[in-house]
Amino acid sequence: MYRVTTPTHTFALPMQTSELAEIQIQYKQGSVSILKHYENGTLPSGMTLDGNKVYVRLTQEETKQFAPKPQASVQVRVLTNDNTALASQKFNITIHNVLNEDILE
Repeated sequence: MYRVTTPTHTFALPMQTSELAEIQIQYKQGSVSILKHYENGTLPSGMTLDGNKVYVRLTQEETKQFAPKPQASVQVRVLTNDNTALASQKFNITIHNVLNEDILE
């Protein structure tokens, strides 16, 4: 992932998103933490649901928070409609620097 860009990440789940009461996508690198949390039918900014897929589009401001090293981690946690809590493995994301960190408008 390149800093100061707007990447879209796709998370394929083993169930339909309609079966889920909550979905959390957590990005973490050191003290930087970005949480996208769907609950009570309310989508956070940048999150889209489609069948068994969750799409997260980060903003330039969000990706600018990450440092080029070390890698960032991302993890998916869900709560099913019957109150079963599940978590994915942690995925490592390599963070690449850009030459100019200005926010493009």
